Amino acid sequence: MPLPTRFIARLRRLPLRLRRVLSGGTEGLHPSKLKGSGLTFVENRPYVPGDDPRAINWPLTARVGEPIIKRFEASRELILWLLVDPHPSMFLGDPASPMRWALEIAGAAMATMNAGKDRFGLLVPGDARTPALRIAPRRGRVAGLKVVEAMAEMGPSLPSPEGWAQALGHWGEHGKGHRLWILSNGAGLRGLAPLIKPLAARHRVVWFHPEAHGRERWPDPGLPPTVERQNWDILEDPVVKLGIWLKGGGA
Repeated sequence: MPLPTRFIARLRRLPLRLRRVLSGGTEGLHPSKLKGSGLTFVENRPYVPGDDPRAINWPLTARVGEPIIKRFEASRELILWLLVDPHPSMFLGDPASPMRWALEIAGAAMATMNAGKDRFGLLVPGDARTPALRIAPRRGRVAGLKVVEAMAEMGPSLPSPEGWAQALGHWGEHGKGHRLWILSNGAGLRGLAPLIKPLAARHRVVWFHPEAHGRERWPDPGLPPTVERQNWDILEDPVVKLGIWLKGGGA
């Protein structure tokens, strides 16, 4: 499945979120819920016993007559995993197949992650004939293209609950606040819901679901309500849709 010139051109026009790139490249660009030392100022507040005296705002302390602490918000990088459904129905459709739709979302995600110097990885379940595919998240254009090209070279398989478990492995058991995007028309998600439920409590999980009017609707896979659903018309440009969603606070 070669990457067409029109697709690459649309990626270059993607309306990315405006984010300040740090010169060092090692600090994350996304706010963390953990408060502490970092680069983003949060507030001034009165000193309480146990605060680090090095954080005292001495000029403000002198003006108000009591110790005032400067609080900062720690920053971190964003780590995004794509979890792709390889069910045979994902490869069917005219003029657009769900897999082509998913591939364009992956390319747009790659452009966004590269703009923010964030990391981008891929998970695909296998079956009895096809091993699971796992590409660890890395920064940079070369690593992002590896993910998109791996998706473009994928063939169909019939994922089972065991296949989904093998693909996910120990993903999400440690840490908090990572992103997992499920790209699927719903056909091959059987057995995924019990695996996703505990993960969605710790991480932001989004199911991107292409809606194709007049085509078969697959049974709801029963994903928990903590999984955000994005039901988009498969005939609408997913690159533009993703740009709008990102600018509105998605990710």
